[in-house]
Amino acid sequence: MKSTSSRLGAVLLAVLTALHASAQEPRLPKVVLLGDSIRMGYAPFVEKLLAGKAIIVSPKANGGDSANNLKGLEAWAIREQPDIVHFNCGIHDVKKSKKTGAHQVPAPQYDANLRKIVERLRKETKATVIFATTTPILDERAAKGRAKADYELLDAGATQYNGIARKVMQELKVPVNDLRDVMPDANTREKLISADGVHFTQEGREKLAKAVADAISRHLPK
Repeated sequence: MKSTSSRLGAVLLAVLTALHASAQEPRLPKVVLLGDSIRMGYAPFVEKLLAGKAIIVSPKANGGDSANNLKGLEAWAIREQPDIVHFNCGIHDVKKSKKTGAHQVPAPQYDANLRKIVERLRKETKATVIFATTTPILDERAAKGRAKADYELLDAGATQYNGIARKVMQELKVPVNDLRDVMPDANTREKLISADGVHFTQEGREKLAKAVADAISRHLPK
C-alpha cells in the first residue's frame, strides 16, 4: 500500500504535467464580431466554422447604428483586446423617417463615425480591423413588415451608405468583407432573405457566416 507521501507525490506530478501541457498549447487568437442583428444571426455559425482556430466574442447586445457601435466600443471590443475586430453597421443608420425623410444617422455623420471606430480600435488595441458591408434589403417585404413603423428601410439607402463605407475603408486601408456580394442576384436574395425583407433564413445566415469566417481566416495571426 502506497504511503501518503507517495500518493501526494503522484498527484503533484500529475498536476505539474497538466500545467506543463497547458503551457505548451498555443494561444488561440481572439476575434470580436461587432454589429447589428445581421451579425447576431451569423455569429454562432462563425464560431462553429472557426472552432479550434479562434476564440469568437460576439456581444449579446445589438450594436445598432454606427453611433451606438462607437458608444459601445470600450465594453464590446477594446476591453477584450482582440487580435481581429470584424464589424458592420449601416442598416440602422439608413432608417428613413416617413415624416421628415431624414436618415437615422446622416451620411456625413456616418462617415465620421466609421472613421472614429477604426481610429479608436487601432489606437486602443493591436487588432486587425475588418469592415463588412451592409447586406441587401428587399424593399417590398421591408415595407410590409414596417407598415406601422415611423421609418422605412430601402435598399437604395444601404447602397448609398455602402458607397460611403467603402470610400472610408479604402482611405484608411481597412480590408472590406463585401457581405452584400454574397447574394448578388435577385433570385438568391429572394430565397435567402426572410419575410421581413432584412434578416436571413438559416441558409442565408450560414452563407454569410462562411464569408465572415473566410475573411477572418485570411487575417489570423500565423
